[in-house]
Amino acid sequence: MNKIARITQLVFILFGIYYSFSQSITTDFKIPDSLKTYSFEELDELFSNNFEDTLKSRIYIKSMLEKGRVNEDSIEMARAYSLLFYYEKEEELRLSYLETSIKLTEKLGHYRYPASSYSIKGGFYLGKWDYEQSLDNYLMALDFAKRNKNQDFQYVTQHNIGIIKSKLGKHQEALHIFKECLEYEERKGIVDTLDYLDIMVDLTESYAKNSMIDSSNYYLKKVIPISLRHDSDLYAKFVFVQGVNFYTEKKYSISEKTIMKVLPHLVQLEDKREMVNAYFYLGKINESLSKKSDALDYYKKVDSVFKQTKFITPEVRDGYSFLIDHYKDKQDFKNQLMYVERLLKFDSILYQNKALVNEKLIKEYDTAELLAEKEKLIEFVHSKNSNFKTFIWVLVCIILFLSTLFYYQYRKRKLYSERFKKLVESDNQAKEIQANEIVNKDVIKPQKIRDLKISEEIKEDILCKIEKFEKNREYLEPNITTNSLAIQFKTNSKYISRIVNIYKEKNFTNYINDLRVDYLIQELKTNKKFRNYTIKAISGEIGFNTTEAFSKYFHKKTGLYPSYFIKKMEEYSE
Repeated sequence: MNKIARITQLVFILFGIYYSFSQSITTDFKIPDSLKTYSFEELDELFSNNFEDTLKSRIYIKSMLEKGRVNEDSIEMARAYSLLFYYEKEEELRLSYLETSIKLTEKLGHYRYPASSYSIKGGFYLGKWDYEQSLDNYLMALDFAKRNKNQDFQYVTQHNIGIIKSKLGKHQEALHIFKECLEYEERKGIVDTLDYLDIMVDLTESYAKNSMIDSSNYYLKKVIPISLRHDSDLYAKFVFVQGVNFYTEKKYSISEKTIMKVLPHLVQLEDKREMVNAYFYLGKINESLSKKSDALDYYKKVDSVFKQTKFITPEVRDGYSFLIDHYKDKQDFKNQLMYVERLLKFDSILYQNKALVNEKLIKEYDTAELLAEKEKLIEFVHSKNSNFKTFIWVLVCIILFLSTLFYYQYRKRKLYSERFKKLVESDNQAKEIQANEIVNKDVIKPQKIRDLKISEEIKEDILCKIEKFEKNREYLEPNITTNSLAIQFKTNSKYISRIVNIYKEKNFTNYINDLRVDYLIQELKTNKKFRNYTIKAISGEIGFNTTEAFSKYFHKKTGLYPSYFIKKMEEYSE
């Protein structure tokens, strides 16, 4: 079969997969009745809170997909397809999800899609060590990210291309990319700790591969404690890099202990790169310690992975030289020949990958980056003189605007911080709330009591029932009114309203809502589990009918929004 015929056949196969899958997933699935009224945002929140539960996650994602199909919302459909990729085992089906996501959005000019779907495909092929297809998809992701002006995604994709360069042994070029990505991350502020740590893994490793051990160790000292708190996988990778640095410094014993400490975790990782490199360096360490038998075992483990997966990384090549020389000295020509053939196979794949991928890197990435930089410089030089005055005035205006905005944000943050501090660190807060639950009769003026026009017996009865109402936290029930409370107290609703106005010095609605917010503040301070609830769940838990009503009243009473208070409470607790 000629090349054109094979390509045509492949197109029809992929189209058939895409069409049949699209039909089956949109016609066979019906949104459960309990989810039909949910918005995309609410379904997304449910998914985020249950992403480790495969069964629930599939239902939420498929509900998003079906809702997107009914509403003809291509972006939501594309997002759902890209999420389903992570919940399927069959590779053809997983890739068909991404292809569908790409087809739905490639002409929409969206800031995130289809760049995200191409990036996921790039990661898929990178995990299979298919650098050529991985690079093809990363280049497409980069092109769409630039075209749709998504700077965040540009740097994410450049980071991934840096990983490919590193795996091909282009360590100096890779280091330059990782440093640029770190500078960008620091410029915009460390928004996502895991994104920051992902960059640091490759940066510290790249410094080590460029024989800049001091720089690598400097960053490792900063990030190892952070990774220990946030992600065990990244922690294991950082510790492994530290072990490699000890080897480079010829501290063989501590290097071996350090790598062995995290080896069981590295073996469990889906990406076997660290596992293979760990076996290789353990082989190098034992070789340096003259433990030839142990070195031999570790190099054989590296070969075993290569035999099964065709995994290629330039560093481990030395292991084959050791194996060949070992069996040559033993005059075991059969095994010597086997490892010579294995090394030749290793080299052929390595050089083939290098030739194909390096050519694409130079033509489609490096040259494109240089040309873009050249165009920027030419444009700047040509416009420098003619636009200098305009530039200065615009710059002054921007500085003034940013200064004003910064001052406003600074004052706002300071005010919020002071309000939060007052709420959280006041030693008397709990006592004040408790005191508010008990009616203080002594401070009420006699004239106001006479204005009640309620008999002493009825008044005392209602005050006693209000005290019990507060003590039992019955105010957390929804839809409380003076009428419902009057029925419960077996009295007149007007009596309740008057007594609350006089003794609580507020109207009935504010009285109930104040009790709820005061209770919530104490609960958030003492109950860490409560802080994990969504705003919607919290509002329902304390008796508010809508999230909007709850947020507005919380802000009215405290000067803060509940989401801000919960976030700061988490930071404060740490």
